[in-house]
Amino acid sequence: MQAIRKLKNNKIFKVDSIVESTITKEWMGSPVDVKAHLIVKKMEKNSVLCEEYREADGKAYKIRFIDITTIDGMEPNELAAVYGLGPKTERFKKHRNK
Repeated sequence: MQAIRKLKNNKIFKVDSIVESTITKEWMGSPVDVKAHLIVKKMEKNSVLCEEYREADGKAYKIRFIDITTIDGMEPNELAAVYGLGPKTERFKKHRNK
């Protein structure tokens, strides 16, 4: 969650970013949890308002920062490490053998 706040403060995570999170949808009258890609429409202090990507219903979902699994296809901690806003992750410590 700290990584997401740093990304937000440095204007890397902003409106129109694509995030992945789990949302609850109705299927045959029963609630079902689904992983979905969402487009950020409004930023708040500890959450974002999003609309589902490729859905025409226009339903808004309130997603807390802690529930976001990826931002623009990368995990928040790795994305922060790329921009020097967080500690290097295991991915950076691997050596490539050629």
